[in-house]
Amino acid sequence: MASEYPIDYYSLLDACASPGCPLCRLLLNGVERLLDSLLYERVNEAETQRAVRARRGLCNTHAWQMSRMTGNALGIAILYRAALDETLSAVKPLPPSRLGHVPGAPSQQERLRLADTLEPTEPCLACRLADDTERRTLGTLTRYLGDERLLAALRASYGLCLNHFRAALRQERRFAGMDVLIDIQRDIWGRLSAQLQEFIDKNDYRRMREPMGAESDSWQRALRALAGEAGAFGIDRSMG
Repeated sequence: MASEYPIDYYSLLDACASPGCPLCRLLLNGVERLLDSLLYERVNEAETQRAVRARRGLCNTHAWQMSRMTGNALGIAILYRAALDETLSAVKPLPPSRLGHVPGAPSQQERLRLADTLEPTEPCLACRLADDTERRTLGTLTRYLGDERLLAALRASYGLCLNHFRAALRQERRFAGMDVLIDIQRDIWGRLSAQLQEFIDKNDYRRMREPMGAESDSWQRALRALAGEAGAFGIDRSMG
């Protein structure tokens, strides 16, 4: 018998049990799988090479994430040879100098035309996947806000980061339970604020001998709460 819930529902439950914003976690896991697949299985596929050529590689965030995946130097070399060749093909030799121009110096119009030619014509493959995952997962989250199991998982989680909380609030349809999500976020951020204050107070000379408790990593959780997980928002996504 088919499951009552979509697979994204169970993925959300699992992500709530991990540190940080559950939506950021799902995006990061999806991108990690994509990069692994690109380098091990799809590096020579025509569609992969076309997309990498069109973007001139991947965005800064995802290019460096890929570079940290051990044992993938050959795959990266193959992809970036294609991207570099595409880039190089756009840089044509300068036209012969014309009267009144500094020999060999391109005109402003020529420089601007070259700059436009070097612009990517498609988004980063990893950013595109993250966008698709985000839209689908946000839809699942808001659709099941009346589900007690999901609400319990959200209450026990770090909560959504500010970026994804805003995105949830901006969903076009009205969903039952949105008021509950707002209450959950307020409670989570309220506890975090109190822990930040406790961390600050225990760094005062009058309390420096007191051991740190749950507040010890509150400053890190505050970064996660407002900025999202490191690497979850690639260059192409943040500009969109």
